[in-house]
Amino acid sequence: MNRPKIERVTDKNRKAVLATIFMGILLLISSALSAEDVCVIKAAKIYTATGEVIKDGFILIKNGKILRVGHNFAVPDDAKIINAKIVIPGMIDIHSHLGVYGVPAVESNGDGNEMTHPVTPEVRALDSFNFDDPALANALKGGVTTIVSRPGSGNVIGGTSVAVKLKKAPAQEMIFKAICDLKMTIEGNPVNYHGRFGRMPASMMGVYFLARKAFIEARHYMKKWESYHEARKKGEDADPPEKDLGKDALVMALKREIPIHIHVNTASEIMSCIRLADEFNLRLTLAHCQWAYLIADVLAERRDVHFNAGPAMFFSHYENAFQFKNCPAILANAGANVSLQIDAVGGRQPSQRHFLHTAALCVRYGMREEDALKAITIRAAEGAGLEDRIGSIEKGKDADLVFLNGEPFEWLTSVTGVMIDGKMEYTNSAEGKVLSLTKSPRSKDTISVPDITSSSSRFAIQGGTILTMADPPIKDGIILVKNGKIMHIGQDVAVPEGWPVVDAKDMVIMPGLVSARSQVGIASNWDYNFSSDEMSSPVTPELEVKHALEPQDPLFTAAQKLGVTTLMITPGDRNVIGGQGMIIKTKGSVVDKMIVKDRAVMMFGLGSAAKRKNSMPSTRMGMAALIRKNLSQAKSYGTKMGSSPKEGKAKGAARNFLLEALVPVVSGEMPAMFHCERKDDILTALRIADEFNLKAILTGAAEAHMVADEIKKREIPVVLETVFRGGGNIEDANFSVKNAAILSRAGIKVNFTLGDYLIWYIPLGLMGADPLEIAAFSYKNGMDEEAALRSITIDAARMIGCSDRIGSLEPGKDADILILRGHPFYTGSVPIAVFIDGEMVYQRETG
Repeated sequence: MNRPKIERVTDKNRKAVLATIFMGILLLISSALSAEDVCVIKAAKIYTATGEVIKDGFILIKNGKILRVGHNFAVPDDAKIINAKIVIPGMIDIHSHLGVYGVPAVESNGDGNEMTHPVTPEVRALDSFNFDDPALANALKGGVTTIVSRPGSGNVIGGTSVAVKLKKAPAQEMIFKAICDLKMTIEGNPVNYHGRFGRMPASMMGVYFLARKAFIEARHYMKKWESYHEARKKGEDADPPEKDLGKDALVMALKREIPIHIHVNTASEIMSCIRLADEFNLRLTLAHCQWAYLIADVLAERRDVHFNAGPAMFFSHYENAFQFKNCPAILANAGANVSLQIDAVGGRQPSQRHFLHTAALCVRYGMREEDALKAITIRAAEGAGLEDRIGSIEKGKDADLVFLNGEPFEWLTSVTGVMIDGKMEYTNSAEGKVLSLTKSPRSKDTISVPDITSSSSRFAIQGGTILTMADPPIKDGIILVKNGKIMHIGQDVAVPEGWPVVDAKDMVIMPGLVSARSQVGIASNWDYNFSSDEMSSPVTPELEVKHALEPQDPLFTAAQKLGVTTLMITPGDRNVIGGQGMIIKTKGSVVDKMIVKDRAVMMFGLGSAAKRKNSMPSTRMGMAALIRKNLSQAKSYGTKMGSSPKEGKAKGAARNFLLEALVPVVSGEMPAMFHCERKDDILTALRIADEFNLKAILTGAAEAHMVADEIKKREIPVVLETVFRGGGNIEDANFSVKNAAILSRAGIKVNFTLGDYLIWYIPLGLMGADPLEIAAFSYKNGMDEEAALRSITIDAARMIGCSDRIGSLEPGKDADILILRGHPFYTGSVPIAVFIDGEMVYQRETG
């Protein structure tokens, strides 16, 4: 193949060279590029992670190593050329359990905790690691080039971890460092497990004692060996000490040959770890460290400590339960060494494919982009002691690179290629998404808000672009609000004299967001009481979430900050028939004043979550049989009872609260929401809906894309859950990130759950808690732009039967309004202000 000879790249010819680059598409002159080849990467931007961003730059690679980075250098004649838009270093996750907790997530693949004893330094993650774990390829597609896979947190000392390059190679070649660090836990997990067997540790005192005892004994062991070697050097006849593999691992840490990596949560636990590291002169990396922000000023002084934060990023509880702190951002701003993690565990956690998205989430709420980039590259490498070879784009380092079609921390950016050790391991032809509904986001972060104190206020909002979700976008529009309702909306609306005006003319205005299924307010409370499932019986239709909901749950505050104004709260999935849900607004101190629609839905559960041991239903057959039995009985009961219990009593019928609750379901007045993930469970739900002529809604629906035609045939809407899932469980083996797009293109109304796995002290900081984030992700993966926005507004409102009041900005509807500083799908477009029923419930204070 003939290629132009590039002798020297200068400012004069750089523009001509770059004119040939198709921006956003990775082009390989040779698709068979190997690690031994010489290649030059030409990129519009190179984010080195340790130096300045290089624009219109070049990277020279040979034998898997980076030889040069910059502008002006000679290029070998035999160099192969790679054109790219944006290049960043390969991403590194130093707290992973892939390979030791493999896919699928079943018991036989769970090899991450040797919990027969609380102190097991002798075990090695390498000896459990499955190099064929399908999750590894998924992580590679997300731009993760190196993981440190480690034991879990069940033991005080869990064993040693292994660093693995995610390249397609024999297992031995994938091993980057066989013993990377020593995994420990100074937190409650060992207490919760080992304490139940009556063995230490049964308290945090015991946890720390066992850790300290192990290092004291290892230090004695080390000195015995030192004495032995010293004696042999002197020619003395000495017997070697007895070999102890566990103490050998501890000695590596004592000699600072490897770091210790400690699972920790609270500020007090963090200080205990620092005391331990100081006493034994250990290299310390702290994992999770959720509440480190409480002592950020103290920790900033410890430049020798690394903080591997996550997988949740934002926390509350100790200071103000209604105020959420971006822990990684606070630590980084204080000057601490911060890296990020997903804590990937087979298919049970969000996929490691979304590692870059995790960093974008931190940026969305205040982390500097340069700190976020370092957190997933060089700081991670330093935290695991691997920085001499990976983590940045520098001369002499491994050529581990990630190619992007947009800026690193925009939600819509995709990975287009991944190189490990100079070899292309993954390519993707994805092009950058182009948004059409609004102009680019502005930097403005605040709005001018007059004194609006109640829902009875009369005021106007002047917006830059109004997305009504009922008609085309309105440029430079006005919304008039009176008595909590939208009075007028349009471009030429006159503001009545004396009406205060909210000045948001550079902003984007849209309806408040709607989630058709949530457990906010019932999933947990201050006493850690979970009220989502009444497990005393598998059939509890008579129960109502109204009597469990706690309006003071801080997640309602979180929902308001996200722009979520309406939720349908339902019971959980662990009962075959779980009870009745309701539709509420997210503001209010008393449940009765929050309700939009009471007794709005009946919850049904199909799948493994609803199975029971040693009692019915223990099988899917049993679940379907129980549902049919109760629905059949409800039909008969409804006939006997007539129009009311009073009429039924007159006929001699005994009142049955269980069946009475199901009568509106079988009569078609109350929707039946079926939680089902697998294709077979979805088909079971459809059969039952057909048999009893139910008004059905599907939720969960991981494999709904496989039966989209059947769902569409019945015009059944779908509420998808956990779109960032790993997809490695038995229940969702065929999960696809294109699920929403496939369903939407089939004409099916789609919506998403809010906070599938949140608890009250961990809001926002997990992927998939934000409807705008989920809609942007769905758009990125093939959903139409307007359809994605409708899915979290008007389509969701239609799904739950409330489109006459919510879901769009139209005269006569509730004044539930969200003000953003740009297109809803941009990472930086956080809500600036949120109104519910004309009352401003949230206003962003700072950038």
